[in-house]
Amino acid sequence: MLEKPHLKDEAIMACLRHSYGLAVSGIEFLPVGNDSSAGVYRVNADDGKVYFLKVRQGPVYEPGVAVPRYLQDQGVEQVVAPLPTTTQELWERVEQFALILYPFIEGKVGMEVGLTNGQWIEYGAVVKTIHTTQLPSELLGRVQKESFVPNLKWSGVVRQLSETIRYQTYDKPVEKELAAFWREKQAEIDQIVDWAEALGRALQRRALEFVLCHADIHTANLLLTPEGKLFVVDWDQAILAPKERDLMFVVGNTVGDSVIETGEEELFFRGYGKTDVDWLVLAYYRYEWVVQEMGDYGERVFLMDVGTETKQDAVQEFLALFEPGNVVEAAHKLDHVLFHDEEG
Repeated sequence: MLEKPHLKDEAIMACLRHSYGLAVSGIEFLPVGNDSSAGVYRVNADDGKVYFLKVRQGPVYEPGVAVPRYLQDQGVEQVVAPLPTTTQELWERVEQFALILYPFIEGKVGMEVGLTNGQWIEYGAVVKTIHTTQLPSELLGRVQKESFVPNLKWSGVVRQLSETIRYQTYDKPVEKELAAFWREKQAEIDQIVDWAEALGRALQRRALEFVLCHADIHTANLLLTPEGKLFVVDWDQAILAPKERDLMFVVGNTVGDSVIETGEEELFFRGYGKTDVDWLVLAYYRYEWVVQEMGDYGERVFLMDVGTETKQDAVQEFLALFEPGNVVEAAHKLDHVLFHDEEG
């Protein structure tokens, strides 16, 4: 979120004091991140320690905080996990917001600065550790399981907007800009949703092995410290799914402005270990990802009460999806998998 949540700083500081026993000298809103439902803050404690605070509007997906907490407790030191409250809860609610506190990691985002050869190998090893982790039954039962139905919210938003934009006129510049582009890409947008659903139906008929997946473990969610340490953040979508749910961010892929080179992919799998990739599963996740991105950015522009800066950023991100080398092109590169499946 690029604008501050509608929650007073005093209320945040009072919660940190009461629920976390934290004496706070000040908090600073950080206009970063790609989550339209959450704002983040730097928290400066009286004792000189620094924390990272996520302020999320609406409900909390409990495995998104419980899974990283479990992994770190099991010794996976690269996982950044939420800190417990004084009553051992992993978040605290204030009004319509959930406050989740983390240690502050001084570092740079992997997508921006690039990974060293050693960090690529470590990245692969960490993903393998996640995929081979056996969760306790109580936690396992709460983790969402892949259904191979594209997220109904995002596919619904895309179909709704496709129908609305076709006929509606808009006055706001950001809405006019995206509506014009949407109409230009209308046939392709509709086809992307159709293909994601078709691939999902094909996979529902198959028996596949599910593992614990981060589900968003691209290099933008890796933090690299000046000392070279690597940390994994943003576990909001943790899921039980085929390993390709995570591997799609590495296997011959592009995510945003980041291109995964062949040598980097080889280094990743030196850490992960040799494995076979199911190309039909990978194709599904590529298309499902595009549907999610289109729905998310489209909702911000046309359906959400957010600031102009957030809307402008969403328009640019939506347009970028269709640029050469970005995620739409990456999905289309696997079209032969869909065609082969339909023929078979």
